[in-house]
Amino acid sequence: MNDMQIHVAADSNIGLRRRANQDSFIIDDGVFLVCDGMGGGVGGQRASSAAVDRFETLASRFSRSRTTIGRTIDLAQADVLAIGQELGGVSGTTVTGLIAPGRIERDAPGDVALEINPDMDWYVINIGDSRTYHMDADSDGQWDASTLCRITRDHSRRQEAIDSGEMLPEDAVIIPRNIITQCIGDPDGINPDFFAVRPTGRFIICSDGLHGEVDDAAIAATAAACADPQTAVDELIRIALEAGGTDNVTVIVLDITGEYAGQKVWHASRLAQQEDLETVSDETLDTIRIQKPANQI
Repeated sequence: MNDMQIHVAADSNIGLRRRANQDSFIIDDGVFLVCDGMGGGVGGQRASSAAVDRFETLASRFSRSRTTIGRTIDLAQADVLAIGQELGGVSGTTVTGLIAPGRIERDAPGDVALEINPDMDWYVINIGDSRTYHMDADSDGQWDASTLCRITRDHSRRQEAIDSGEMLPEDAVIIPRNIITQCIGDPDGINPDFFAVRPTGRFIICSDGLHGEVDDAAIAATAAACADPQTAVDELIRIALEAGGTDNVTVIVLDITGEYAGQKVWHASRLAQQEDLETVSDETLDTIRIQKPANQI
């Protein structure tokens, strides 16, 4: 057994303009996810809650694979589609965050003990425009703002315009950030993104109530200045509210530290359609690995 340590904190805030909080989150047994609901009225609240309910079932499993995660997403998709049909419209929710390949049991509030192979990568999943970031520590063990890396790519009209070369990032801001191209509950179906990530460092998982109000530089500087996850969560929510608080804001900060965390360079690799953690070879990972420093994936 290694000296790997996991500390996590999370919180959600209604913001300053909304009448209800449509965000939900889960930090349970190695499943760390944020869901941002949409659909008007109570539709968004119900959608994000329904997705979290499905992922709580996944959290109870002893092991997880891409197949079991995919089945969980499919069940959440069916649940949210049913909510939309019941309400006479479209209900939906984003989802993003980390899923360990095996169950993790909590030792104390905020701390967990591993029951999984520490040499295995973890999953990052994404549907929609909530985001998962990563940050490294420097040689002194302090969080380094310059290493902030966005693992996920938004499923949004704005991101599509940037990725296709249709618009430069600075010009694409004219496209409303909340026009998304995928969500759980989309009647046209979904195509989730899966990534394999080295489980080390600080992960920041958030709804667009954070990254839509403040830029990545502010997220990096604020998170790096906070030694523990709870303080980081509190401060990230605070700056989102100070910047306007026009949306619900939900943040999870997950720190994975210890002796193991310094043994290998951090990487994140997007999985192809048929790949899983066990089926991606070291050689394949070496060809698509993205190491720090990097601006984003």
